[in-house]
Amino acid sequence: MARTRLTLWTQPQTYLLLLGTALGYGGLLWLAGPKPIAVLGGGGISAAMIGSWAWGFRPPKNEDPSSNLLDAAVFRSQIDPLGKRVPTASQPTWTEAQAWAVASQRFAARICEREPMLQGDLLEALHTVMALSQQVAEGLAVIPQIETATYRHLTQQRLEASRDRLRDTHDQLQQLQDQVALASLDSNTLERDTPSGDLPQGLQTLIVANKHILEDTPPA
Repeated sequence: MARTRLTLWTQPQTYLLLLGTALGYGGLLWLAGPKPIAVLGGGGISAAMIGSWAWGFRPPKNEDPSSNLLDAAVFRSQIDPLGKRVPTASQPTWTEAQAWAVASQRFAARICEREPMLQGDLLEALHTVMALSQQVAEGLAVIPQIETATYRHLTQQRLEASRDRLRDTHDQLQQLQDQVALASLDSNTLERDTPSGDLPQGLQTLIVANKHILEDTPPA
């Protein structure tokens, strides 16, 4: 099923924010009167609040639909070809790693549905998932070609580091997805205009850990 694009006007929080801002601005004018400082100051604050919320839904410049990894079909179209180089004997290992990556994409898409302000971080996380998957596929393809024990061991270490990080990313995104799903049961969820709990920090920690492996693990 195609994933609906998140927009400013499809979110209940948008209308709650507009209503709250209008009431607050009206209350300020009622208390202070139509003084220039109240009109300009209150208007500026209201505009900043609405602008900050709308900024999270801005369409990326020159957006390429084929790069939206939050779309399951796009993600599969990029990860499936990676396994073509993997030898038959290593296909079970690749299948497991691919399953972690595909599930990670599903968790990220679910998080984005409930926390659209995190779309940028989720896309960045999925790009690291794709890069880790590529490293796993390349490692599996190259190891059978290496005959020197020392270099074979080094390549195996690199492969295991990428594979372990891919598995950990799957587990962490699953936990974050469950956290968001649980938070949605809160009756006050629709009144929030910022991501819940430590979700943003959790995503950033995940991204940093993935990039650390990618930077310290050159392609095999």
